[in-house]
Amino acid sequence: MHRRLIVAFIVVALVTAVAFQCVVNLLLPLFPRLNDLLILPPGILSFLYKRNLPHHGGPHATPFLVLVLCLAVLLLLAVITALAFAASRPVLQPVRRLARAARRMSDGDLSVRIQPRGRDELAQLVTSFNEMASALEDKVSDLEQMEARARQFAGDVSHELRTPLTAMTAVVGILHEHPGLTGDAAAAARLVGQEVKHLNRLVEDLIEISRFDAGTVQLVTDETDVAKAVSQCLRARGWSSVSTDVTAGLTARLDRRRFDVILANLVGNALRHGGPPVTVKARIQSGGQCSGQLAVEVRDHGHGLPPTAIPHIFDRFYKADTARARSDGSGLGLAIAWENARLHGGHIHAGNHPDGGAVFLVSLPLNAPAG
Repeated sequence: MHRRLIVAFIVVALVTAVAFQCVVNLLLPLFPRLNDLLILPPGILSFLYKRNLPHHGGPHATPFLVLVLCLAVLLLLAVITALAFAASRPVLQPVRRLARAARRMSDGDLSVRIQPRGRDELAQLVTSFNEMASALEDKVSDLEQMEARARQFAGDVSHELRTPLTAMTAVVGILHEHPGLTGDAAAAARLVGQEVKHLNRLVEDLIEISRFDAGTVQLVTDETDVAKAVSQCLRARGWSSVSTDVTAGLTARLDRRRFDVILANLVGNALRHGGPPVTVKARIQSGGQCSGQLAVEVRDHGHGLPPTAIPHIFDRFYKADTARARSDGSGLGLAIAWENARLHGGHIHAGNHPDGGAVFLVSLPLNAPAG
């Protein structure tokens, strides 16, 4: 921008000089006396004339007049450039300050302000920028407070629901085993039991999410036999149909409970929404940016994930199938799995296998950071 302003200044100056010369050429025939005001001093004309006379009748010597004119033009350009540079600085400095402040705002610093100088249009622009930054900072602060209150409310409600749910779970267990319940009454007891179980899981997941939001979650890492951890996770939930392929002797320093949560949520999601068979593979990842990490792959052989759902698959309460009003899960399982992987210093990638079915790849460091 600086160069363009200088070039524009020079062009304007040259156009002005040409226009001035044209006006002079038009006015001289009408006003001859103007010639006395515009000609060079006699001494200079005589000096230039003598320097350009031929020597001893030979050809023309050095074209001194042309040289002087070129030097004069260069001097004029230098003066115009200096004036343009000096004139552009007051214009460009506020623009540069605005650009720096905008970059700081884009980096998250909403407290940035610029001291206005003068009363011109640029000063008004700086004032408008400060007003916009203040309004944006207030809005973001209000949104953060609302989000914090919403998270606190969800956590408080989840904890308050625990006590009545415990009593309801005990009562439903008694009803389910009562020999006198038959027919519709037995079916109703089973339905209530399923819904209470679903509500219990939702409350537990909400409490877990509230811990992540509050930043109170810590890892308790230990040397973990990956094959044993995978086997225990599947056996504890009765998922005997899930096949495994884990490298023998593979160990990693992980939080065993949270690794179990990651695996259980991914396998449970594959069993509910994918197609059989569901497979779990674990190995040391080699090559690429994740080289030297633990890679756990959970794959099903269903229809796969819709391409539009993949970017949002780990969002809370997101449903890839919008026609499904509710599911057996809480809608938080994949979000909790993602949070636990992030807590380990890893991540989860969701996609579709070339041969069909959805595939989730968990990449975790072999030595997770201590909480």
